[in-house]
Amino acid sequence: MIPEQELPTDYQQLKEKYLQLQEDYDQLNAMFDGMGEGYEEALNLYDKAMESSRMKTDFIQQISHEIRTPLNILSGFAQILTSGMDLDETMKQEVTQGIADNTQRITGLVNKMLELAEAGSEDALDRPDDALAVQIAAQAADESRITMAKHLVFDMQFSPEAEMAMVRTNLQQATRALVLLLDNAMKFTAPPEASGGAAAVKEQAKVMLKVDISGQKLNFTVEDTGIGVPVEEAEHIFDEFFQVNEYYDGTGIGLTVARSIARRLGGDIVLNTDYTDGARFVFSLPI
Repeated sequence: MIPEQELPTDYQQLKEKYLQLQEDYDQLNAMFDGMGEGYEEALNLYDKAMESSRMKTDFIQQISHEIRTPLNILSGFAQILTSGMDLDETMKQEVTQGIADNTQRITGLVNKMLELAEAGSEDALDRPDDALAVQIAAQAADESRITMAKHLVFDMQFSPEAEMAMVRTNLQQATRALVLLLDNAMKFTAPPEASGGAAAVKEQAKVMLKVDISGQKLNFTVEDTGIGVPVEEAEHIFDEFFQVNEYYDGTGIGLTVARSIARRLGGDIVLNTDYTDGARFVFSLPI
């Protein structure tokens, strides 16, 4: 075998060129791999942007529909009141209640849109209140009107240590987050509006609000027997405008706002995917 130092100069030069070409090839290969990954990432970002755009369009259309409906009802009541009709007491009560209900509905939608504008904020919320866990739960049940829902059975359970537990928080905001979870449970344990009432919901719908303490956390668990959430959507459902079932009316922002509030209070909201008889959301606050 000829020693390398005794090989012809031309051979040495060819070998160096070969090694250089091999190095250049490896660099090009790595560059193309990087370009491929960048192209795939760009495609994914484009797909997400298109999906976000579609959901925002659907949201605007849904909000328009949701506001238009109570406005039309209010317009009808206004015509009755200005028509000079002689209304009996029963009719007067129905008109008065209808005006109050639909005004509240519009106010709620406007408030949701204002809350959505704040949902992207990461600024911590002030926590000036010392609130009992029982107080937050009872106030949320009252404000959501879940105790008046005719299509479900609602109940609350408190663990012994949670019955007198107190938490330093923002009472109004903590209650609001829990109201949104209860609203979600009420909605998805009822037949969807868009399908004329045909839906795979349980005959005897139930919603349970459980309050307990684990470690340094006060937990409000909202458990329902509704349509549930696919495991693969456990995080996606907290995205703006996302809806698990398009046949249900709604804005797709309630869970987004609820989680934002929880995190800005130092807590969180998660979906417990171990539960399969509906949906189970756990809202935790630090204590």
